Amino acid sequence: MDAEQLEETAMNPQSRSLIKISLEEENKADAEILFSKLMGEKVEPRRQFIEKHAKEVTDLDWHY
Repeated sequence: MDAEQLEETAMNPQSRSLIKISLEEENKADAEILFSKLMGEKVEPRRQFIEKHAKEVTDLDWHY
C-alpha cells in the first residue's frame, strides 16, 4: 500500500474502523502465528497464505 492509499484508509479517522477482539487462551498461540505471517516483514509467507485461502473468501469488503 502506498502512502496515499494508507492515508485514505487506515490513517483517516473518518473512514477507518477499530475493532477490539479477544481470544480464548488456547487460541492465542495460533493467532500470534497467523498475525506474524500476515503482518510481518516477510512477503513470501503472506503471499502463500493468500494464494492458499483466496477461494475461501466470502466477503472481502466486510464492514463492522
